[in-house]
Amino acid sequence: MFVTPRRTYGWGRAIRLRKHAQFCRVQSKGRRLGGKFILVIFAPSSFAGVRHGLTVSKRVGNAVTRNRIKRRLRDILRHHNSLCHGFDLVWIAKSNTSQANYAELRMDVEALLQRILRSLPCPPQ
Repeated sequence: MFVTPRRTYGWGRAIRLRKHAQFCRVQSKGRRLGGKFILVIFAPSSFAGVRHGLTVSKRVGNAVTRNRIKRRLRDILRHHNSLCHGFDLVWIAKSNTSQANYAELRMDVEALLQRILRSLPCPPQ
């Protein structure tokens, strides 16, 4: 019997910030860049790759709205792995993010990623 592998749309443990202390370290020592819908905080890390953390507060909307925004952000960031290795990023949704459609959110994230790449000392890999 042939079993097809299950397709996973979530992030693996290796590329997520999972502990409160990791979020606090990035937020206290990192640089902030703000877009129209998203605020990103990034800091160097001892980890070999790039790790992401998402924060969507109750100011953005109800649970359905917050989860939709997180799914969209995960999907957008899944396709953009062009950052230097050794960085942690925390993505914080602003209160007006619920009015953004997918294309607007993608453009905002891509603009922030370009600004991050310009400010990093290492060439993209």
